[in-house]
Amino acid sequence: STVFGMMMAVASELPNLEDRQQYKVSKPSIMYDDRGQVITRLRNNQNRILVTSQQISPTMKQAVVAIEDKRFYEHTGVDARGIGRALVADVMGGGAKQGASTITQQFVKNALAAQNQRTVMQKLRESALAYHLENQWTKDKVLTEYLNAIYFGNGAYGIESAAQTYFATAHPG
Repeated sequence: STVFGMMMAVASELPNLEDRQQYKVSKPSIMYDDRGQVITRLRNNQNRILVTSQQISPTMKQAVVAIEDKRFYEHTGVDARGIGRALVADVMGGGAKQGASTITQQFVKNALAAQNQRTVMQKLRESALAYHLENQWTKDKVLTEYLNAIYFGNGAYGIESAAQTYFATAHPG
């Protein structure tokens, strides 16, 4: 009941985790050489390129779910079985050996920029926000926003930027 009470308390705090406006108004800077030829494009917002759910391959969605959160379509933002499994592994292993964050919890953590100094209370707040987010958004929307937000390495934030970085290809349009 304590956890449920906390989850209800943060319901009114659910921030606007989908801030597409900041990306829409941002435009890349273009660098030209002395002859007017484009040298490079400098993208702001961490080289992020937003795409819609329909622009993301179903295979990519399935692969990310299989790797990051196998029970993504079964839980409501917080995976109790995953928490139990990680707790047992951590106790038996003598330290933090496994994580139990769902895709939704990872999205909330990244959206809140809570990468540093994550206390138990912060993790509980993120869990509560993940639960409430899943009551407001569809699973596909959560997954799309997550794929548009996560870091894929080599300066690529989001699935489209990763596709361009690693495969030198972009979606039409």
